[in-house]
Amino acid sequence: MSANPTFPAEEASRREIDSLMMTYAALQDAGDLDEVAELFTHGAFIVDKVPTPFRGAIDVGAMKHRHDHRYPDGTLRTKHVTTNVRIDVDTSGRTATAESYFTVLQATE
Repeated sequence: MSANPTFPAEEASRREIDSLMMTYAALQDAGDLDEVAELFTHGAFIVDKVPTPFRGAIDVGAMKHRHDHRYPDGTLRTKHVTTNVRIDVDTSGRTATAESYFTVLQATE
């Protein structure tokens, strides 16, 4: 199997998207739901088995504040472990898609 050549702009886009995914996990674990929502200012948050995506920071923020339980220390007491990251950047460099798996470990006490 031969390797596909990667253009510098494509590789930079991949790194930026990967960083965005890891930033989401860190902010979520810290309980900073407003900053999590800001990550989706120009994007959508898709939840499995929910027919309509949450679009934009306001919609995502409202959903996060409704759904995510913060403990008195301000965190969700979680640790997100992100794996199987796949990032596809369109050859035009104008669009990209990304997906991953994540496992959430959570302490309750």
